[in-house]
Amino acid sequence: MQSKSWRAASFAAIATLLAGTVSAQSLPAGPGQGTSAPSARYIPPKTPWGDPDLEGLWPGSMNVPLQRPEGFGERNVLTDEELAARNRAESQEVALHHWMEYYAATRQASLIVDPKDGRLPPMTLEAARRNREIRDGLGPPSRESVEKRAESWRDFDLWGRCITRGLVGSMLPGKPYNKGNQIHQAPGYIVIRNEMVHEARVIPLDGRPHAGPRLRSYMGDSRGHWEGNVLVVETTNFLNDTSMSGIDSVLLTDQLRIIERLTRTAPDKLSYAATVEDSGTWTRPWTIQISFKLDPNYKLYEYGCHEGNYALANILSGARQSEKKTAHAGH
Repeated sequence: MQSKSWRAASFAAIATLLAGTVSAQSLPAGPGQGTSAPSARYIPPKTPWGDPDLEGLWPGSMNVPLQRPEGFGERNVLTDEELAARNRAESQEVALHHWMEYYAATRQASLIVDPKDGRLPPMTLEAARRNREIRDGLGPPSRESVEKRAESWRDFDLWGRCITRGLVGSMLPGKPYNKGNQIHQAPGYIVIRNEMVHEARVIPLDGRPHAGPRLRSYMGDSRGHWEGNVLVVETTNFLNDTSMSGIDSVLLTDQLRIIERLTRTAPDKLSYAATVEDSGTWTRPWTIQISFKLDPNYKLYEYGCHEGNYALANILSGARQSEKKTAHAGH
């Protein structure tokens, strides 16, 4: 689709624009809105068949944490000093990890915009108990959990096993690498590709119902529709005990439902919001919001994780050797 002359000319013009950042004015005005209001003066272009045109490369290159520091309260805008401190911390962390990429922070303090304090809502009592008891009381697996125990593949999270970073985690991969998001459109369908763990969602827009409840996956079953210029995507049918990158303390339930809203708010900006509902985990829904910057020069690469990922086998074998040394020292 991008080879069409009219789209190539459009992208060439967009490529000359200066990079933008998230400002206080671009954040939602109140809880539950889920997305910033597009400028009344901006009308997104249309596809040849009349849908709002969201096509392009929208990498999730950002330095914004999921949750806001507790002392911020309802303030979601960094001061000059806080912005500088976040950039210093990012530079120091990147220097320690050769595989991480540096991205300058914006003034947005947290991805979460609802609840107003930018924090995850409390878990239900049952969910808290269930998650505490996972792995004999060690809790859900995370990237760091193998430091506590590496007895089997169950001690690795889904990303560590090269499976997925989950729906929202694939759109917002965080600090490491492979942050590409690409949108393709066709009459009646939209495709969202994520470079991180090579996900691709083919989303029907024709009003068809979700797949039956017996058909479940890590990324769920997505259905979309247009509300004016806003693409609304509802995803259900998730597997039980799946994980979402960035939330290491929780395994989610099959009651998970995610509503995404994508709106082109400028020629080079795409507002992305996602409301996460899981009554089996949290006491209330919560919403994140961020703006993506169009980058027509971004290159998507194959995420060949299993081709070179020897971490799982090496960590397990290393743990066995450590156990032998400990047992030998005890005799």
